[in-house]
Amino acid sequence: MKDDPLRREIETELRALRTKPVPLSLENIATSYALTDAIGRGSTERALSVLMDALAQHGSESASDIRAYFETCGVGLDGESLNQRLEAYERVHFVDRRTGLRRSDRGANKLSVILRDTAALDRPWAKLVVTEMDGGVTMGLLLDIPKSAQWRRPHVYINGEQVEREFELHDSKKGDRFLSAKERFDDVPLLTVEPGEDEFEAHVFWTMPIWPVWGISASLRTPGLGSAFVTERESGATLALWR
Repeated sequence: MKDDPLRREIETELRALRTKPVPLSLENIATSYALTDAIGRGSTERALSVLMDALAQHGSESASDIRAYFETCGVGLDGESLNQRLEAYERVHFVDRRTGLRRSDRGANKLSVILRDTAALDRPWAKLVVTEMDGGVTMGLLLDIPKSAQWRRPHVYINGEQVEREFELHDSKKGDRFLSAKERFDDVPLLTVEPGEDEFEAHVFWTMPIWPVWGISASLRTPGLGSAFVTERESGATLALWR
C-alpha cells in the first residue's frame, strides 16, 4: 500500500489542503484531482462527504492522528494558515506545535490509506469461475490490474497441490488503464472422499498492495453437489465443492 502511486498522490493532496487559508471546503477540494476523481468519482461534493465520514469514523478521539489532521485543516480550529492552526492546536491539546504537526502528518498518511482502500474503480479485480460436469472440473481465473499497480502473480492451489502458471499480462477489456492476465485449469477430477468432505478445493493467494475485488461463481451439473466461497480481504479466495 505504501508504494501505491495513487495513495502517495492522495497523501500529497491531503497535506496540501492543510496550507489553504480557509477551512476544508468544496472550494479547496476542487483543485485536488486525485481526491475528486478517485475518491469522489468526479464529484467534489462526494469527495468532501467521504472525507467527513472518515473523520466521524476514525477521528472521534481527541488526541487521534486523523483528528489532528482535520483540525490542522481548520475543522474545529481557527486559523488562516497551518502555523496558526498548529498554535491553536497547542492551546487546545496542551502539546507543542511539533507534536501537533507529527500527529497531523501521521493522520494524513493513515487517511490516505483509508481513502485509497475505498477507491473501488481503480483497484485490482479477480474473477474465479468453476464449472463441474460429470465429475470433472474446469476452473478459470481472470485478473485485471491498474497499470499503475505493483504486479504480483497469484499462487494457485488445487486440492492441496500448487499449480504453477505464468499469468502473462496483456491488454484488458476493462480499458486502457488496466492490464489482464488469465489462466485455465482443465480436467480436474472430483476427489473420492467421505460424505461432507470437500471433493474439490481451490485456494488462490493474491497479495496485492491494494486488496482486490473478487467475483466468484460455480456452475454444477452433478445432483447434490454444493459450493462454498470464502474471500479474505488481504490474501485471496477459496472455492470448495462438497455434498
